[in-house]
Amino acid sequence: MRRLFACLLCLFTAKALADGTEPLEWSVTPYLWASQTQLDLSLPDQALGGDTISFSDLLDQIDTAFMVNVETGRGRWSVFADLTYLETSDNEQRPVFRVETRSDTTLLDTGVAFWPDGVGSHLSIIAGLRYSGFDNRYRFFLQDAEVSRVRDDNDYYDALLGLRYRIDIGERWELLTHADYSLGQSEGVWLMRANLARTVGRRGLNRILFGYQYKHAKFVAGELRTEYTYHGPMAGFSFRF
Repeated sequence: MRRLFACLLCLFTAKALADGTEPLEWSVTPYLWASQTQLDLSLPDQALGGDTISFSDLLDQIDTAFMVNVETGRGRWSVFADLTYLETSDNEQRPVFRVETRSDTTLLDTGVAFWPDGVGSHLSIIAGLRYSGFDNRYRFFLQDAEVSRVRDDNDYYDALLGLRYRIDIGERWELLTHADYSLGQSEGVWLMRANLARTVGRRGLNRILFGYQYKHAKFVAGELRTEYTYHGPMAGFSFRF
């Protein structure tokens, strides 16, 4: 079903962007989200506890981080992709043994946006596919001898629906709002953000962005339920052409 949905999305996008003769409008936005993460684990009959990871703690564990949003369109339609990739590692000494952890997290939102008044206007309605992938590898050592290793690898695909709205504040200032919800193989993912944008450049196309983002996600693997709450400030620069 997810392959069929992805194929239909690609066909619909190709048809939408093929209509019209005006040039495509592009935006490429690398950004940073300094989020605090709350993690809660539970089984059907009991809570297993959780942990809170501050952004400063996360910085000590990050090996690779990449966040970018790309969008292109014309007329009343555009296509977008938002990618976050994190690679982290940690080495924790317990009273009896040592644990080495390596984790890869890939978050990808992709889809189409419908603009009732044309691309770049105030309101757009988005629909698409959300992918959340987690690959966690654990190695256990007794003194310097490896005694065990465990790998937890899970992928989740959801259908995504949301709204975006721009509020003009002044000649060069805008408030960009975004809210969406996805559901499918996950137990539901909410995402909300608001960015204050300052247009810069001779043609007034590029934007400096700074704001706040909140995300709440629930995933189930077997009987284990994992619940994430991310929230924190974000900043970026949008190249538009």
